Amino acid sequence: MGPAQDNLHRKQVAPAITGGRPPRFIGRTPAALLLLTATLVILVIAGVPSLLLNQQVAACLARRRYETAEQWLNWCHRLQISNAETTFLNARLSRKQLQLREVPPLLQQALQQGFDRQAVQREYLLLEAQAGRLPTVINELNRMLTQDTHDGAEICEAYVNGAAMMGSVELAETIISSWKQAYPNDPQPFYARARILEYQQRSDEALAELNTAIQKDPRHWPSVYARSRMASAQGRLREALADAVAAATGMKCNSAPLLQQARCLLDLAEPVEARQVLEQIQSRPPQDLQHSFNLVCEPERGLPLEVELGRAEAALGQTQQAVGWFDKVLARDPRNLSVRYERAICLRELGQSILADSELQSVQQSRQRLSEIDRLADIIREQPELPHVAERCRIGELFLLYDDARRGEFWLKDALNHDPQYEPAHRLLTDYYDSLAREDAAWKILADQHRAAPGDADR
Repeated sequence: MGPAQDNLHRKQVAPAITGGRPPRFIGRTPAALLLLTATLVILVIAGVPSLLLNQQVAACLARRRYETAEQWLNWCHRLQISNAETTFLNARLSRKQLQLREVPPLLQQALQQGFDRQAVQREYLLLEAQAGRLPTVINELNRMLTQDTHDGAEICEAYVNGAAMMGSVELAETIISSWKQAYPNDPQPFYARARILEYQQRSDEALAELNTAIQKDPRHWPSVYARSRMASAQGRLREALADAVAAATGMKCNSAPLLQQARCLLDLAEPVEARQVLEQIQSRPPQDLQHSFNLVCEPERGLPLEVELGRAEAALGQTQQAVGWFDKVLARDPRNLSVRYERAICLRELGQSILADSELQSVQQSRQRLSEIDRLADIIREQPELPHVAERCRIGELFLLYDDARRGEFWLKDALNHDPQYEPAHRLLTDYYDSLAREDAAWKILADQHRAAPGDADR
């Protein structure tokens, strides 16, 4: 179409779309653009864009849509419209994603930018509680809960996390009960109770709480992920796989549910498909997996990806490569019974029968000792009026020695909650935190606290 024809075509089309009249903006475009530009400048100066974006971030945090909140915060930074409230919300997001070391500098920056001092102080209190230092702030949190504040759910969540970290199950249960009543549509208190019940070996009750949480919010990914993990442990692999796929589909940073998906596929004897999923995770930056675990509220201290890579190689007949992955895992976590068992089977296939049989016998003995846990847990449940400090401590010791160190930590703190001067629990926690301090010096603070505790002064 030549210039003359093009001009004729425009004359024919313009009346058709404007009712026979020329468009009103023709000839006024420069003025309109200037007016629009001036309006946008005024809005930016007035802080309207940052106000709207901050409202979006706050709403996402309240609904626990952490990835979406992160995206809105990134927009604030890209558009260079961040303000004091943006920095404060960034600090809150970091706390909720368990990135606790990043919180104090951000809160200090928000304060310097002019954010409300009282709000910053409240956030510091929530940080202290969530970091396991509840006794230092418990009176302030109790006072905050009696006040009319829009942060009630935030306070309850930090309070419960702090109580659980102390092993104060009764206190956590009390707060959760009030939390459920005050915020009946919030899935988080049901999730929090489910995690406590799981640690107490009450799996069926924990699953019921998770089901309620998911009914209230099908996109509450920590609950979906936890239900997948627990269903897998009970052998309901197709259900577990469905939940893992749902979480992996719904989350942007989805390495944790992808890893759970690979676990399910391996348990279902589908190693090729599992290997493909694992390769997706391998192709990403290493910190992506840890961030994803934080998003589902289950931070990992071991090498979970390497465990499943070893299992996949073993299932595909690549036995020597599997042993290499298992050795790497056991160098970090020598108590991992499932990996020790898988490695022993591989060693037998490689012709190292004597070493394999010795390891299998050791694993069997450890599992026999772990069977004591169920008996002790039944005693505690049947006699709830008694403290059962020794039994709680023994459960913690068994978990620490032979299975799940995080559960062991929970039970040892539960023992100390019933007897703060119980020396065996302090001793076991001192040794445990000393072992973690070899990888991260921050754990030495906790080790020294238990080393100096009453009843443990001889250490």
